[in-house]
Amino acid sequence: MGELWNRLNEKQKKLISWLAVVLAIGVGLLVLRPPVTTPPSQPVVKVESVSSQSLAGTWEQKLTAMLNRMLGGNAAQVFLTLEQGPSLTIAYSVTEEERETAEGAVERRWSSTPVILRNDSERKETPLVLEEREPTVRGVLIVVDKRVDGELRLKLARAVATVLQVPMYRIEILSKE
Repeated sequence: MGELWNRLNEKQKKLISWLAVVLAIGVGLLVLRPPVTTPPSQPVVKVESVSSQSLAGTWEQKLTAMLNRMLGGNAAQVFLTLEQGPSLTIAYSVTEEERETAEGAVERRWSSTPVILRNDSERKETPLVLEEREPTVRGVLIVVDKRVDGELRLKLARAVATVLQVPMYRIEILSKE
């Protein structure tokens, strides 16, 4: 190494010494800069998994079939109103980068990626779900073709309340006759 240094002229020696100083300053800045931090609380994003209309339609069909079996024929129609649809809360990993520009301004950059769980046996990746909310039923209307007495009306309302887990006051049973 000493031989190589001796073969350089004064201009080259000065250039190499300046490059060494700049390199040392650069390494020092990298070592002393604040680490990239992640906020303690992970932000979450809500994602609609299924449309509310298709879910309400499916539930209406199943309830209609169940009530028609109870009544012994095609005597009932069910109308269902959902307050909110189903939603998932997915975990995200958030990183914040902070650096100083040449002008002295501080530049912050946030990036987020969903936390992914891998199942190697099935070769499948799924996001980490923190919370899954089921849809909330606002009300149920049942229209029956024939006249129903109080006891049958109560049985129908109890069956719907049990299936949908809604209070009885949200269920209305009307007859066409």
